Amino acid sequence: MDLVTGNIGWIEVICGPMFSGKSEELIRRLRRAMIARKRVQVFKPSLDDRYARDEIVSHGEMRMPSEVIRGAAEILDKLDWRTEVIGIDEANFLGPGLIPVASRLADSGKQVIAAGLDTDYLGRPFAPIPELLALAESITKTLAICMRCGNPAKHTQRLVASDELIVVGAAGMYEARCRRCFEPGIPKQEMFDFARPPSRGDAAPET
Repeated sequence: MDLVTGNIGWIEVICGPMFSGKSEELIRRLRRAMIARKRVQVFKPSLDDRYARDEIVSHGEMRMPSEVIRGAAEILDKLDWRTEVIGIDEANFLGPGLIPVASRLADSGKQVIAAGLDTDYLGRPFAPIPELLALAESITKTLAICMRCGNPAKHTQRLVASDELIVVGAAGMYEARCRRCFEPGIPKQEMFDFARPPSRGDAAPET
């Protein structure tokens, strides 16, 4: 739901797994603000350079120019205080410093719209999104389609071996999974057909 109000600020959060349309929804709301002739600034973390360095890019190829920041505090440094609407993509990469920044912006009368993952590859709450949800006036939970069974998916499944919390990637490194199909961490290799050793009853490959 898009909020309509007077000269007060607020926080909107768009959260969900990868491939669920978070960036598309963020871009949609920012474009609506531009149509309404509001001053808009858009920020993204420098970690997210998968598709373009200075644009928000959705998996569906929707694009919007953005300013690159290394941390949440840079939003305040780069902000034009005439700006009325602030968009933040991949907010989960900005750490706990985003909480006081978003609160300060909202308290000063700005509309803050942040999009990001709410759970990590182990299915745990992905800071700072859970705390941001508690502060937000508006929350949108997006769902993807499970790549295994086609049911609504709330998890992001990592497909590559790594113990790091943040591994930047897209299709081929991650996929959306439902509650039933999600395997916290890395999927067991025997689940993949290419990793299953052939049984004696399997036909020999054609040559």
